[in-house]
Amino acid sequence: MKFIENLLVNPSGLGKKTAKSAKKKLKLLKAVYELDNASVNDLMKSLTLSFPTLNNLMVELVSNNYLTQHDRGESLGGRKPNLYQLTDGLFKVLTIEINRKSIRFSVVDNNSIILFAAQEFPFELSTDIKELPSFLQLTKKYIKEQKINLDQISGISISMPGLVDRSTGENFTYFYEPGFILEKHIEHEFNKPTKIINDAKVATLAEQFYGKLKKKNNALVIRLDWGISLGIVANGEIYLGKDGFSGEMGHISFINEGELCYCGKRGCLETLVSGTALVNKAKQDIENGTPTLIVSRYNNTELTPEHIIQAAMDGDQYAIQLISELGGKLGRAISLLMQLFNPETIVLSGSFARSSMLMITPIQQQIQTYSMSKIATGCSLQVSNLCENGQAFALARHFINTYFEDRIEMN
Repeated sequence: MKFIENLLVNPSGLGKKTAKSAKKKLKLLKAVYELDNASVNDLMKSLTLSFPTLNNLMVELVSNNYLTQHDRGESLGGRKPNLYQLTDGLFKVLTIEINRKSIRFSVVDNNSIILFAAQEFPFELSTDIKELPSFLQLTKKYIKEQKINLDQISGISISMPGLVDRSTGENFTYFYEPGFILEKHIEHEFNKPTKIINDAKVATLAEQFYGKLKKKNNALVIRLDWGISLGIVANGEIYLGKDGFSGEMGHISFINEGELCYCGKRGCLETLVSGTALVNKAKQDIENGTPTLIVSRYNNTELTPEHIIQAAMDGDQYAIQLISELGGKLGRAISLLMQLFNPETIVLSGSFARSSMLMITPIQQQIQTYSMSKIATGCSLQVSNLCENGQAFALARHFINTYFEDRIEMN
């Protein structure tokens, strides 16, 4: 990390030759990180550098302990090639996953090693900027309890729902106030480079590198928790849109004169297909006397989607019916997305992934009903199998990628 920073302490003060060399090193480090387990041949193709130039750079970076040579790769004949990756702990990223009802913290390095134990806290995400101090206090609590030395942290990477501006890190949905830029505020509060990304985008990044979307060029990720959101992969790249607001699936107007959504519109998909919609329906039915295991297990005022999912997994007929009906509505929405995007794969992620066996059949029925056969048969419906740290790994990757991009541009 120090080596990378030293290259850019005063870019304008570097000599032309030194600055050019620094930029090559940054690009090389970025390429190694993106390729992972990269051979010299892989890097020559990626960077279009001659072997002597690349070899000199590699020798210097290895000798300074910024690149590590490890297991040899597969060979097409002859000696197996040496493989390289960034040295463990070169970047140490504080990752923060902000959800509607909780926050999860962890510290992850550039090789997806958890450096400090992940910890989750209950937290009610608010649109009101007055609630921001409670988030900052929780962050400081985690840092203190884990005895994290912030001087050793490369930066902070945050995922959260809402309209997150791709350029500024401003969230127009949560902790919002006109003229207030959340990313800059957190950066100033902790004196660390900070990146904020929409939760559906980072879920898609996680699937690309660690999950079901490896080597997939055109795909969708539907993240279903308290809300519902969409990640889009087009031609191998995550599609962000002009401002980064792509994938607001939950706020597509789905029915006329429907329930009022928190966004101010009526009939949004999220009022029908989301953890919030599921909980609201269950609470109403329970108050009206519907028999269900949920009543004996959980307090109605504190009901969560996970409670209903668990009841369904334990065989509760009412909970099974609720989730099945939700799956049918989701299937109708998916059929529309298939017509628009013609994806090769759709991945279901989020807390509802573990109840997918109850949703798959109604989803597929709706797809068969509302999608053109040629499009439907060419698309695979998958369920995310990411480990619990998958989102944190993707957050670290997002930070490191943008870190390299920003500094290469500076130089």
